[in-house]
Amino acid sequence: MVKLRRGLFSLALIALVGIMAGEARSAPISMTIDTTSGPTILVDLVATSTPNSYVVDAAGLASINSQLAAQGSEYRFFALGGSSNFPGDATQGQLIVTGEIHSVGTAGANAGLTLIETEGGFTSPTGLTSNLTSASAGTFTNQPLLVTGHTASSDLNGTFTPSYGVAPMTPTNPSGGNGASSLATGAIPGPTGYELSNTLSFSLVKPAAGAPDVVDSFGVSAVVKANVIPEPASLVTMLAGMPLPLLVLALLRRRRAVARS
Repeated sequence: MVKLRRGLFSLALIALVGIMAGEARSAPISMTIDTTSGPTILVDLVATSTPNSYVVDAAGLASINSQLAAQGSEYRFFALGGSSNFPGDATQGQLIVTGEIHSVGTAGANAGLTLIETEGGFTSPTGLTSNLTSASAGTFTNQPLLVTGHTASSDLNGTFTPSYGVAPMTPTNPSGGNGASSLATGAIPGPTGYELSNTLSFSLVKPAAGAPDVVDSFGVSAVVKANVIPEPASLVTMLAGMPLPLLVLALLRRRRAVARS
């Protein structure tokens, strides 16, 4: 009986350690908000966050907006959330932030606001080289045509894509706009994990007191993909379509690489 109890205790302990280890590996999505005055707003304190989703409910939005009001901000959030495919898959790693923000005429005069979303611990995909793409869209209400409503960028382990602006592109109200940028990045450290991040800085015009809010329904995604090395059959197909001088050069380079290895 004593041996049985010890065995059951050992199994329970192993299971508990396994659960704790799984939790340690998880990396919930995190968000912060910065204005040009006042302390950083830690959105995590009022959000429900998991490795794959991030939800700010009505009470959380009210808390954020109260802090923005105390900092004299012209902005108020009406929706905010995030998602990811953590820990990534063989195709890509992806992190997304979405929301709706208003510039309010009766609010303060602080026009600067930056939202940062981050998640670490991604382990897939892996590769010696990779490409990071940042893409953003906005649906604007009462924002002037072609006037940037927000700028965005994404990063992989602190390597940022070029920032780009998103503005209403048609003379309708509301009007949509989008933008994107990308860059080649280095090796993706699979087992040790990597971090993705999205950054948005808002620049909506401020309406006159009593005028309708200026609105930006926004979304930004960071997507990293590993560059795939062609399989031997694919390599033969690719080389077959090359002009003869390039084919000879490619074969010589491949032979030299094999000789050095």
